[in-house]
Amino acid sequence: MNDDLNLLREYARNNSEDAFAALVSRHVSLVYSVALRQVRDPHLADEITQAVFIILARKAGSFGDKTILPGWLCRTARYASANALTIRRRRRHREQEAFMQSQLEQSQNDFLPRSETEAETWQQIAPLLDGAMEQLGQKDHDAVVLRFFENKTFAEVGAALDASEDAAKMRVNRALEKLRKFFTKRGVPLSSVAIAGTISANSVQAAPVALAKTVTAVAIVKGSTAAALTLTLVKGTMKTMTWIKIKFALGVSVAALLAVLATTVAISQTNNSDDLAAQEIINKSQEAYAALTSYSDEGKEVGSMGTFDVPPHTFSIKLARPNLYQIKWTQDLGFSSQTGAVWSAGNGDYVKNVGRAQKYPNPEAALSTAMGVSGGASGTVPKSFFNLKSGMIGALQSAIRKPDEKIGETDCYVLTQSKGGRAEILWIGKQDFLIRQIENDTSAAVLKATLEDQAKRNPEMHLPTTVGGDVKLVQTHKNIAVNQAIPTTDFAP
Repeated sequence: MNDDLNLLREYARNNSEDAFAALVSRHVSLVYSVALRQVRDPHLADEITQAVFIILARKAGSFGDKTILPGWLCRTARYASANALTIRRRRRHREQEAFMQSQLEQSQNDFLPRSETEAETWQQIAPLLDGAMEQLGQKDHDAVVLRFFENKTFAEVGAALDASEDAAKMRVNRALEKLRKFFTKRGVPLSSVAIAGTISANSVQAAPVALAKTVTAVAIVKGSTAAALTLTLVKGTMKTMTWIKIKFALGVSVAALLAVLATTVAISQTNNSDDLAAQEIINKSQEAYAALTSYSDEGKEVGSMGTFDVPPHTFSIKLARPNLYQIKWTQDLGFSSQTGAVWSAGNGDYVKNVGRAQKYPNPEAALSTAMGVSGGASGTVPKSFFNLKSGMIGALQSAIRKPDEKIGETDCYVLTQSKGGRAEILWIGKQDFLIRQIENDTSAAVLKATLEDQAKRNPEMHLPTTVGGDVKLVQTHKNIAVNQAIPTTDFAP
C-alpha cells in the first residue's frame, strides 16, 4: 500500500488531523491547478479545492488498495470544476450579466510560465489538457499524473501501478502519443517531447499559502463549516461521481436502465385509434426491423437520479445486413466530453469507450457491453434490427397498451411493462412500427440491490453503497432513414 493510502487509512481509523493535513499539503497544489485551468478564477478554484478535499474526507474509508490518489484527485477536481461552471453559467443566465470576462482576463496571468516559447506552448495546451486527460484510460491517466504532474520517476510510476519500470515507460509513452493526437486534431501540433516537457513544467503551480490550512480545517469536519457554494459543489460532484461509477459498474446490468426522455410528448388522443393488442404491435415492430436492409438515426439521451440530472448523451446509429453496425456516443461532462463507439465493419466486433478498442466474440456481446457505457444507445434498436434475444422488444411479453401519443410529429403506439420496481415504456411509430422513444424507470431499491450484487462479483470496484433516488432514463430517436446504401467504410470509427 502506498504512503498516500497509509495516511488516508490513518485518518479514516483515528480521525488523525496530522495525517489528513499531510495529504492536503502534498496534493493541494495539484487539485488547485486542475481547478484553476478549468474555471480561470482563483477564488472559485479555492472553493473547488475545498470541495474536493471534503469529498476525500467523507470517502476516506472506501478507497481500495490499488487507488492512485493523485489520479483520483485530478478526476474529482474536474468533476467539481464542471459543477462549478454549471452553477456559474446558470447564475450568469439568471442575472444576465457578463462580469466573468474581467475575471478571466485577470486570472490569465496566473498561467504564464517562464520563457516565451514555453509560455506560448503552455497557452496552447492548457485549455485542452484536462479534456485530453479525460479521454485516457484510468491507468494511462494515472501514469501521466504521476510522471508529469507529480514528477515521479518511471520506477516510482511502475511501483504505484504494480508494474515494472519498463512497463511504466511504455504506458507513459503510449499515453503521450494519445495526447499528441488529441492536441493535433484540435489544431495544436506538438511533439510528444514538447508535450511532456511543457506539462511537467507548468501543470502544477503553487496553491495560495493559506489554502492548505483552510482546506484541512474545513475537510476534517466533513465540510460542516464550509460555505454554501462549497457544500453545493460537494453535493453535485458526489452525485456525478456516483452516477459515473454506477454507469460503468453495471455494464450489461444497465440494460435495465435502457434510456432517456424526450423533451416533448404530446397526447394525441385519450382512446386508441385501432384495436391492435400490445403483442400484435410488438410482432409488427419485430417484422418491420427484420424487413429492413439498413437503418440509421441520431438522438439524445437525458435522465435523472432523484433530483440530480445525469450527464446527457448524444448518439448516432448505423446498421446494415448482414453484420455491419456502428453506434457512436458522446457524453457531456461540462468541462469536456467523453466519446465512445461500438462497431463492426465486417472484420470483427469492437467496443471503445476510454482508451484502446477491445474486440468481442460476437455482435450481441459487443452491443451488450457497450450498452452500459453508452447510456443505452447501443441497446434496443440495434438488437431489434439484428433480432438478438437480449433486445427489449422481445422481452415485452407482458406489456400493455396505453393511449396513443405523439413524439414530435409522429403518432405512436405506447406500450408499457412494469415488474419488480422497474418500468419500461416504448413509443412505436404507427406508420412504420419503428421505435421513436424509450423510457426506463428503476426504483432506488432495485438499483441498490443490483449494485450490491455487482459489488460481490467485483469487490475491487468499490461501488457506492447509496444511490441518489429513483432513476429515470429516456432515449429519443430522430432523423430515421431506412433501406439506403451505406458504404462499408462508414462503419469503421
